[in-house]
Amino acid sequence: MSSKISFSVTGIILVLLNFMIILQMDLEYSRWARLISTTCILSMLLFYGNRDRSLFTAFSLFILADILLFYYEYDLFNAMTFLTRISAYVMLIILVAPELKKLQVNLFQKIIFLTVFGLNFGMLILLVDMVPAAFRYKGMDFLFYLYGLSMMGMVIAAISYSNRYSSRKSFYFTLATLCLVFSDISSFIAYYLDFQQFYFADRFFYILAIMGLVKFSALSEKHQAVAGLERL
Repeated sequence: MSSKISFSVTGIILVLLNFMIILQMDLEYSRWARLISTTCILSMLLFYGNRDRSLFTAFSLFILADILLFYYEYDLFNAMTFLTRISAYVMLIILVAPELKKLQVNLFQKIIFLTVFGLNFGMLILLVDMVPAAFRYKGMDFLFYLYGLSMMGMVIAAISYSNRYSSRKSFYFTLATLCLVFSDISSFIAYYLDFQQFYFADRFFYILAIMGLVKFSALSEKHQAVAGLERL
């Protein structure tokens, strides 16, 4: 079996196993399934021989966040989980930041960016307001806003990277970051709003995201900036 096929099969197996555990077992077992899935996919990253410190650090932070999830109901560990995932997203931004040094943005694009940013920040405010009082603690709102801003920064960096290079490598990175956002939104709805069906979407997008990062790391192609896209 080729490594490409085995990689895809592993992803499908992990998704199906997670779905079975979410469907038949309680939240603690689901968290174990998430941690094991992240660890398995990290082993794939190491198998492909990736030596990028930022990406390895991001994966290590994802594993740490998965461990902290076991104690998520305690305020201190809840806050630590937020900070760990924020740090992981910042590491992903750092990963592609060198590729964006020559990026130039005109006035119209700045206006579009600020408009989209404003709309997303408005949605973030609405999400924070939807958190039930039983889950709130001192400083939680600040962490939620910081978390949301780190996600927005990650997506902006990914889309800018993809628009500039339009390569398979940039595609997988953008796919991974968008899936991380979809996973986080699904997790929010499942945990805080008690729509537990969204745990399936959370786990699907999460596994797809971190596998996308492995695929991104495995591609060694040297890409050139697309003509005309030095300016986004």
